[in-house]
Amino acid sequence: MKPSLLLDTHVALWWLSADNHLTEAGRGLIRSSQCHISAASIWEVAIKYRLGKLAVPPGNFLGAARSASIRLLSIRPEHAAATADLPLLHKDPFDRLLIAQARHENMVLLTADAVIAGYGEGVRITP
Repeated sequence: MKPSLLLDTHVALWWLSADNHLTEAGRGLIRSSQCHISAASIWEVAIKYRLGKLAVPPGNFLGAARSASIRLLSIRPEHAAATADLPLLHKDPFDRLLIAQARHENMVLLTADAVIAGYGEGVRITP
């Protein structure tokens, strides 16, 4: 059985656009895992697109994820409640939700964000 990864928003964008921010080791990890993208990431892309901070329309992001056979993870009430159990290392609500989702679903959150990596359990910094 393949390990389950929850890709954070940046990692998902890089993977789906074949961006060179991901190392070969990071790409290999994604290829060898069952990958998921949270509805929170789609929401984050939509907000950044609307604000002009991101050129990728959210529909394209969602379509690319589906085409790549990446599973979509809905936001459940338990995920939202689990954010209260996280230490306050930072205040980004999207990141906190992704961490809570990964932990609740027994996944590993793959991120390039060193602050998120500080949460330790259930988080892996991309190589």
